[in-house]
Formats: sequence, structure tokens, C-alpha cells
Amino acid sequence: MGIQSFSNGFQIIDYHTETAATTIDEEIQGADGSRVALTSFDFLCGANAQDISIMHPGTLAGCRTTVLAGSAAAQKDIICVAAPTDPAGNVAEAGDIIAYQVTGGAWEFNTVASLSSFTITLTNNIAVAIPANGKIRIFGIIADGAIQKIHCLANVVTKGADAIYAANPEFDDPLYVSIDNGTSAGFLNNMLFTYINK
Repeated sequence: MGIQSFSNGFQIIDYHTETAATTIDEEIQGADGSRVALTSFDFLCGANAQDISIMHPGTLAGCRTTVLAGSAAAQKDIICVAAPTDPAGNVAEAGDIIAYQVTGGAWEFNTVASLSSFTITLTNNIAVAIPANGKIRIFGIIADGAIQKIHCLANVVTKGADAIYAANPEFDDPLYVSIDNGTSAGFLNNMLFTYINK
């Protein structure tokens, strides 16, 4: 029985590259009732080996919290129910990657600019309002460790198809992909994320 037997949707990432030393980042939507899994990818390294890091929010209460009373669009502050942390348990800080579920169910990605007690100030304005009890997921940075890595050798294409290469350990949550893209640019030819019900 193949992966498709348990799937209920897909997110396709098309070709993406950046200048050398600029990370290649991708935001992967979560879906209520499903886990997100990387089931196909194709990446060409430049002259230096690179890692594809698939980040998830971890399991701690501080990085899997909710909004206290909702947050309106066009503002930058979110008040959390629990003290915000990264997946390693450190207090959330500037530069941490964050996602929150907005009205309508989609996930919006942003970064932390600062933290004061339970209030996160974001780098960019909230585009769509977050309802009361809306979910917040804090990914932190790659060094915080809630990641699954695929190591890609220099000057070759690393690829895979029709298998699970990384998966979110939790249902409902989004993922964040970051490729280090060092001194020689790499080329993400495609990725396929599958929403699975188990």
C-alpha cells in the first residue's frame, strides 16, 4: 500500500534558487487533521555540500501555544497563553521563525522581533486577523534542533520520490524548510509535500 493511500492533499514547491550565501526558504502550510510529509524532492548543489533542513515546532508548551484574545490584522503584537519558547526551551527571541493560524484556517509565517513577558512583537504586520485561541507555533532557528536534515553532496543532484523523507511528528502543524545555500548557490528544482492522515 503506497503513501497515496493515506494522503488527502499536496503542496508543490517549484524551482527556487537564491544568490550564494542567501538561504532558500519555503513555508509549508499545515492542515487540520493531517500530518505534513516530504515525499519527493530534487536539489542540485553547487560547489559546496548543503543541508536541506525541515523544521517543525517541537513538542514543548512554549512553542506550541495559542493567542490569548486574538490579534487584529495590521498590527505586530501577539499575546500568548503560555510563555513563548523555541523548540530547545529557550525564551523566544529576535530572528525566531514563527507561524500562527489565521481566520479561515491558513497559516501565516513571520519572525520574532522582540519578546516582553507573554507578548511577541513580530517583524512584519499580521496580514489576516488571528482569532481568539488561534494556534501559534514557534520554530526558532536551525540551531534549536527541532529539524530533520537531508545532506546533499556538492556538484550532484540529490533526489528522492515516493517515500517519506521527513514528516511533522504532530498533526495540524505547518513545516518550514531552510536550505543553507553556502558559498556556491544551490538549485531547488522541486519538492512535494503530502498531507497524510496517519
